[in-house]
Amino acid sequence: MKNLIKIIPLLIFGSSPILAYDSIDEALKNGVSKGDVIFYGDYQGLNKGDATILTPNNIATYSYLGNTGYLQGSVGLSYTSGFYKYIRAAIGFRAGTSFWNVHKNIITPYGKGDSSKDFFIQNQATLAESFFEYFDGDTNIKAGRFTIPNEWINTMSDGIWIRNRSIENLMLEGFWAHDYGRVAYYQMTSFEKINPYSNFGLLNLTAKYYITETFTIKAYTFFTPKIFTALGASLDGRFNISDFFIGGNLGYAYSFEGKPIYSGYVHNASAINAKIFFGMKYFEIAGGYIHTSKDSGWGNLGIMGDSIDPFFVWGGRAVKTQPNANLIYGSISANVQKFKFSLTYGSTSYGVSSRQNEIDFSTEIGFTNNVFGILNVLNTHKDATNIPNTTQINGGIRLSF
Repeated sequence: MKNLIKIIPLLIFGSSPILAYDSIDEALKNGVSKGDVIFYGDYQGLNKGDATILTPNNIATYSYLGNTGYLQGSVGLSYTSGFYKYIRAAIGFRAGTSFWNVHKNIITPYGKGDSSKDFFIQNQATLAESFFEYFDGDTNIKAGRFTIPNEWINTMSDGIWIRNRSIENLMLEGFWAHDYGRVAYYQMTSFEKINPYSNFGLLNLTAKYYITETFTIKAYTFFTPKIFTALGASLDGRFNISDFFIGGNLGYAYSFEGKPIYSGYVHNASAINAKIFFGMKYFEIAGGYIHTSKDSGWGNLGIMGDSIDPFFVWGGRAVKTQPNANLIYGSISANVQKFKFSLTYGSTSYGVSSRQNEIDFSTEIGFTNNVFGILNVLNTHKDATNIPNTTQINGGIRLSF
């Protein structure tokens, strides 16, 4: 095909090549369109303790914990073009509406009705993952709205992300983010400034060294004026042994918190995490440990969320929000054709002498190639100091096209 100009080795993302076209028409024609419609329900019941609002000023860990229930519908559409020479573009939208609320008049910081605890935006569309991207085989630049894979991020952000692997075995990375939020089937938030005190936003710089392609060490820093400056390092490895794989990771981060009026913390914060895993093609068993600082927990390290804890995005509140947290956990997961499931159990001590345990179960079943059933179950038990014990069940039917 004469319109196909080259195969670019995907050095940053792995060994698979990508295709680039010298005709913009061919790049657009060979783009990928996706969509889904989901009918989703959520029940949350208090088992012990009083209804609580956690971190209403931080979207990443915001949660209303109380007796609630609702039914919600949403539709998502997205398109990603092929590469025209070294450039491609993507645009996506999601819209949602509430069908039914157990409590129509309950007031949360982001709206009215039970569904407002998760869906701040109702009866209108919001921009989902949308970006312009440049990639030449060594350098990748992405600008727009997207999710950055990072141990301290589980939200979307509006910003710029740059990576380069022109130096052998070394990747240099940096991103700047101004706003953040979530656009997903389980939560649609507004996008708000990461730093309400400055237009600088948040800056990250990272150097990652590849000892092998599956064994790496990296060092990084985060900076956002007045709120915090952080330094961190991690070691990650995965090794294949016949039909099995084994691996693990170890990480440490320290946050120099700003003045309490800006950061919300009097003392600096830190977190250490360790995980080991073992598995085969279709299943994985893992175990891990997380410890946070005595006075401030992990502070503003989790300002954009995290991916080091094993729980649902809406779970793990003890380790995410409480000081002096010590979490020990184990998990098992499987992915066999049209059936997926995961089961995680963890115990978190926090504060002086409190302990809260959590179990998360998730499954997704493909009834056909385009119709899926989703079920998520969360239960917390034992102490309810600062965080009530809850049982949360959500899920629904997703139609993809």
